[in-house]
Order: sequence, then structure tokens, then C-alpha cells
Amino acid sequence: MRIQKKFFQVIFLIIVFSSLLVSFCLAAPKPSTSQETTKTPDKIQNSEAKPSISQETTKVPDKIQNSEAKPSIFQEFAEAYDQIIKSEPLLIIVDKSEFKLHLFKEGTIIKSYDVAIGKNPGQKQRVGDMTTPTGEFTVDEIINSSYWTHDFNDGNGEIEGAYGPWFISLETGWNGIGIHGTHNPNSIRTMASEGCIRMNNDEVAELKELISTGTKVVIAS
Repeated sequence: MRIQKKFFQVIFLIIVFSSLLVSFCLAAPKPSTSQETTKTPDKIQNSEAKPSISQETTKVPDKIQNSEAKPSIFQEFAEAYDQIIKSEPLLIIVDKSEFKLHLFKEGTIIKSYDVAIGKNPGQKQRVGDMTTPTGEFTVDEIINSSYWTHDFNDGNGEIEGAYGPWFISLETGWNGIGIHGTHNPNSIRTMASEGCIRMNNDEVAELKELISTGTKVVIAS
């Protein structure tokens, strides 16, 4: 009888202990599912929207450095001839490297034209070397060349209108160097002439009206 009583006491204690253990487990706090699922998208969104400080601080200096290190070709050209541009009331500058003729009036560019230059690069060394001379020259004569012909030794014989309507002769120390029109507009912006500077016919006619004998001409390589 005494043994049976002890048995029931043990069973009772086990039941009580089990109930307390279950209650404790149920009362323990659990991590929120909503918190776990929302943290990761927030982190991804922030990393896309806000670049690191190092990224923000390196982009601007690179942009500034590029803009300062690479001025335009025309800006470099204008700076190189700044003094003569300011000193001459009317000035022609031919930029051989860019196939351009710029007309300046009182320091301001008023016209730019595409041109063709001599077949060979560099400075003119001798008659017939097909090179456009570089340096500072002046216009010494403006001639009606509409009736002139020329044989370019290309097998086509004498070509009428080879020099276009006007020949603006330059005092360069070399005979026959000038600015003139052409029978071949496709040659503009190429190295095609025998040493002269070619222009489209309508544009050389316009230029002729804007300049006069004595106008300063600079031909730059």
C-alpha cells in the first residue's frame, strides 16, 4: 500500500513538471517573421540608391580633370594666335590640320569655310613639291579666274574653271600660291591641291567681298 502511494506521488510530480516545462516554452519570445523579411529588401534598396562615399567623391574630380585636360582643337588654335587675332582688324587664318579657313574681324571670328590643301604635308621647300606653305602672308591681288584653265597632269588635259571664279593671290615668296575656287568640290577637306588653298566656288566669291589687298593671312600646320 505504501509503495502504491509513492508511485502515484512520482506520477503526479512528473505531470506537474511537464506542465511547467510546456508553459515555459510557450511563453518564450519568438522572432517576428515580418522583421526578418523586411530587413533584406531595405538593405538592398539602400545599397542601390546610395553609392558609397568613395564612389561619390571620385566621380566629380575625374569629370573636372577631363574637361581641363582636353580643350577643344579650336580653343588651342585661337589661343596660339591670340596676339595676331587681336592686333589685326581683318585676318584670315588657315588651319591645315583641320582643313579650315577662319575669317576674323576685330578679334571675332565671323566666317569659317572648309578648304583643301596641298597633297603633301609640312612646309613648302621647292617649286612643284605639292605642299602648302605655312607662315604669315598678305593678300597682294584678287583676280577674276573664271576663264582660267589648268592641266593637272592626270591625263584629262586642260580643265576649264580649274580655279573657280576668283584667285586670291598671296605674297608668300612662291609664285602662284593663293586661295581660289575649284572645278572639283569633292576635293574639299582633302589634301588634293598643288600647294594652293581650294574653296567651294560660292564661298570664295563670298570671301572675296569681305577682304581686300593687304589683308593678313596666317597659314598654320
